[in-house]
Parts: sequence; C-alpha cells; structure tokens
Amino acid sequence: MILLVQLCSIFINVGIILHVFKFIHFFGIKYLMNFKTKKREVKLTFSGKPIFSPEEYQIPLTDNPLHIVVLIPAWNEEASIRSSVESILNQTRRPDKVIVVPNNTTDKTALQAIYGGASVLWMAGKNDKKKAGALNFALNNLTEELDSYPYSAVMVMDADTIVDDDFLEKAEKKMMKNKLVGGVSSIFTGRNSNSLLGTLQQMEFSRFRLQIKKRLEVFVLSGTASLISWSALKKIKEARIEGKLIPKGEGFYDVDSMTEDNELTLALLTLGYTIPHVHVKSVTDVMENGKSLYHQRKRWYLGALQNLQMYGRKMPRWMKRIYWFQQIGIFFASIITPVLLFMFIFYITLILSQGVSFDSADLIVSFGMFCLYILIQVMTVWDLGWKARITALCYFPDLFYGILLLSYYASAFWTFIRKQEIKWIQT
Repeated sequence: MILLVQLCSIFINVGIILHVFKFIHFFGIKYLMNFKTKKREVKLTFSGKPIFSPEEYQIPLTDNPLHIVVLIPAWNEEASIRSSVESILNQTRRPDKVIVVPNNTTDKTALQAIYGGASVLWMAGKNDKKKAGALNFALNNLTEELDSYPYSAVMVMDADTIVDDDFLEKAEKKMMKNKLVGGVSSIFTGRNSNSLLGTLQQMEFSRFRLQIKKRLEVFVLSGTASLISWSALKKIKEARIEGKLIPKGEGFYDVDSMTEDNELTLALLTLGYTIPHVHVKSVTDVMENGKSLYHQRKRWYLGALQNLQMYGRKMPRWMKRIYWFQQIGIFFASIITPVLLFMFIFYITLILSQGVSFDSADLIVSFGMFCLYILIQVMTVWDLGWKARITALCYFPDLFYGILLLSYYASAFWTFIRKQEIKWIQT
C-alpha cells in the first residue's frame, strides 16, 4: 500500500513539474529557420528563442510600405462588426482598405459595416463553403488590385474580434524585414465574460498566450487576426492546383477543411515560410454555454486531425514530429488524466485515513508541489483580474474544465477514426 501511495505521489509531482516548465524560462530544442540556408534546423533555445541564430542573413522583403487590405468575412454579425471595423481603422498604421464580406447573412451586418467605415463586398447567393469560401471569393475579386502593387498583404480578421491598435504597424515591419515571412499572427485572448465557463476560456487563452510569447512562431496562424503575404497566398493557390507539395485544391483557402486557418498554416510551413507573431493580442468572443463550446472544440480538434491526415507524407519531417507529437500528447492526456485524477483522490483519501502511516518528508514535498501548482495557475491568469485569480485558486473549476476539453477531444478522435462527417455549426 505504501509503495502504491509513493507511486501516486511521484506521478502527480512529475505532472506538476512538466506543467510548471511550460511557463518558466528554460533550455530546449526546436526546429527553427536557418536564414542562411533557408532550411529548418534543430537549434538550442532558451525560453523558446535560439541561442545561436544567424539573423543577419535575413533578406528584407522591401523598404517601402506594403499595400494592406483587411478582409472580414461575416455571417450575421451586426452586433459586433462595427466594433471590429473601428478597431482596424484606429490602428497606428491604417490599412489601405477595409472590406467586409457578408455571406449567408440575413441581418444588418452590411449596413453596420458601412456605418463603421468599411467597404462591403457582397457575396450573393448561398455560400456552402463558409469562411474559406467567402475569403476565396474576396481574394479572387481583389487579385488585380493586389497584383498592381509591388508588395501587398492581406489581413484576415474575424467579425467578432477587436485588435490592439499597434498590430498592423508591428506585423508590417515583421513582414518587411524578412521575405520568408508568410504570415504574422496576433495572439488571441477571450472577451470578458460573466459566466464561469467564459472565465475558464479566458484563463485557458491567457495561459496559451504566455506559452506562445516564448516562441518565435505560432502553432497556428490565428484566424482572429493575421497579416498574410499576398505572394505567399498566390504560391499556395498555385501549389494547390498542382497538388504535389500540398494537397490538391483550387483556391487560396481549402474550402473542404473544417479548420481553414490551421490548414493554411500547414500550407505555408510546407512551402518553406515562417509564421511569427508580434506579441499583440486580439480579443475574440468566448462560448457562453456548453453546447457552443462543444461544437467549437470538436470542430477544432477534428479539423486538426483531418488536416494532418490530408497532408500525410507531403509534410516535411520536422512538421510531422511537431504536429503529430502534439496530437499524440493530447491523445495520451485524455487517457492518463482520469488515471491521475483517480490517483490524486486515492492519495488524498489515504492521507486523511488513519490506517496508513506516511513519511513526513513525502507529505511535505507533495504539499509543496501542490502549492507550487496552484501558484502557477493563479499567476498565469493574474492579468485577468480577481475573478480569474479566485477561480484558479479554487483548483476544481480548472480541473473539471480540463477534463471537459479532453472529453471533447475524445469525441472528436472517435469521430475521426470512424471517418464520420459532422455538420458545420456556427459558434
């Protein structure tokens, strides 16, 4: 019995240490771009950044400002579209054009977009291809204009998002500095919410943002707000039509993907681009009920799995290691977490019982590790205010939310292995 308790303690402590490592500065190894060879290489990093990196070999794209067009696909977003447009028009580097693309819309989205100061490119008829279809429609209509400038870029933004006012300025500089930059991402965070579920999503996004800040690149080019090179988008379309380097298709965006932003990220990386971020946040809606959260996360998880399957051998080895390892990690977490939870409950039960004698040093270490875990949970959401801090301090809401997300992943994985199709639901 004592041995079992000690094994439980070891499992829990190791899990806490690995969790803490996600938020502290430490040495690591990552696949990063060597700007001299223009190839990905294994590099020693500290806090996600290379210790030895020949950044002087970066080749600038241009010294002149880019021609930037902002595209905002919108489906019945009359309540939020005006705020989104105004957040772009208030940028320190104003875009050259802001275009809202209403599709499948039955409300006053177009009118509110015009009131906010945007142009409207109406997509008539029914759009069965959702966001990707609307973006392809807009990009096809804008091709002549974007080609008429030496260097152009397209900012793609969700209609329920507000972006910090220095995003375009910083993203443009990042893209001008290096011709290998295919896209520059914002780091999304959740809008304030009065519900516990909404607060837990804010906390999740806040912790994810802290992890991404330690990296040079993002895992996924954020669909909430990203600046994408026009020349990179054209190369993606050409490569799709050819179907050799990336899966065959016809448009700039893959209209068959459930997660078009994730698929575009894979395409950019496969074609040799880098996708940095600029430490700038974009604020997007959170799901206020369990049903909406379930549909959103199942779409995210299932879409990622389908994208990886679709790319298959077309992905470079370094991408396979990163993205499949990420999915394997989530998969095993969904299996191990219930076991660890049982161990934790069993461990506490035995500690509180009178029938087992424990080594005091073991108790002190375990209690100290648990306090460290709670401290990390609180500090990583500190900027969100007292509500998030108290929620993190209570521990159990975080725990149950994590298990909830893992159950959503399990549902998506089961759908994936059974090769079932799911209906796209707006969230």
